[in-house]
Amino acid sequence: MFLFNRYVCTVLLLVVLFAVMGVRNAMAHEGRNVGDYNFIVGFINEPAIEGMINGVSLRLTSLREEEPHDHNAHMKMSGSESGEIDLVSHGGVFVSELGGDGVFEFTFDHGFEDLTVPFHAHPIEIQGSIMVSHDNPAADLSVIKIHSAGFEPAMVMIRPDTTIRFENHMGEPTVIMSGQLSHVEQTADEPIHSDSVEGIDSLEVEVTHIASGVSQVMPLKESFGIPGQYEAAFIPTSPGPYRFRFIGDIKGQAINEIFESGNNTFDEVKSAKEIQFPVQLSAPRETENAARGALETANEAREDAANVANAASTGILLGAIALILGVVALLLAVLAFKRSGRKA
Repeated sequence: MFLFNRYVCTVLLLVVLFAVMGVRNAMAHEGRNVGDYNFIVGFINEPAIEGMINGVSLRLTSLREEEPHDHNAHMKMSGSESGEIDLVSHGGVFVSELGGDGVFEFTFDHGFEDLTVPFHAHPIEIQGSIMVSHDNPAADLSVIKIHSAGFEPAMVMIRPDTTIRFENHMGEPTVIMSGQLSHVEQTADEPIHSDSVEGIDSLEVEVTHIASGVSQVMPLKESFGIPGQYEAAFIPTSPGPYRFRFIGDIKGQAINEIFESGNNTFDEVKSAKEIQFPVQLSAPRETENAARGALETANEAREDAANVANAASTGILLGAIALILGVVALLLAVLAFKRSGRKA
């Protein structure tokens, strides 16, 4: 009986541990106060997978009490009959109650051109975004799966006239709606009067792949319709830890702050092989390295062959010269012999 109880306790502990790990992998960001501001930093989509579009995500809020923003500024005129698109209010664009395995579809017409539509679901309280632009990949349908730990994917890039299908995979009812979350996460030492910081164009991020040391400075762009949310999109092509260094200034305050992925911060980039099934494919970097290695080996073999050919040519030339000298020496010897015979 004692062994059975201990076994049950162990199983329950592992279940809780894996559940916590699963939530952390889906929501891992690092929050930190930097002077008068709070930074919440991570990848746009987590877990981050090599070869898939992603980027730096920065949520910027002020720790100083300021006048409240006019959220009506985030309403944009469109060509649709409604005249205005409410990107901020809950359900301003769409709202639907979904059963345990319910599905909801919404088509984004040309009135959403160049807009970013935030969305979230209750009761999981996680926010995602839909970026509508004519430059995005073409597709008639894009699927967003709703899990208890978040959305899959959390950011979607579509063209106008694309239909988004929300699929509930939680096994329990939920409500999916447009608009941003009404609450702002706060740290223990953060004042109550924090607010989103908007319109910052003097801040950049230096992205570094720590293992290789390769770095690149990227501009941060504010997501339209999501106050205080800044992003720098890129495709991570190598797995491992990354470093984000924010440089510039925020309303006169100099910024030079470093965030690194890790167990207690935000996720490292994972190899695409970890989620490939049933066949694991070689990553482009592996194929490129293999091709580069094969090319280097071929070049070395060609150089060795050229050296051998040169050596052989030199040997043949020297042999020919020796043969000619031998023939000349023989002729001279014959002439000398004949002359000596005549004198005798």
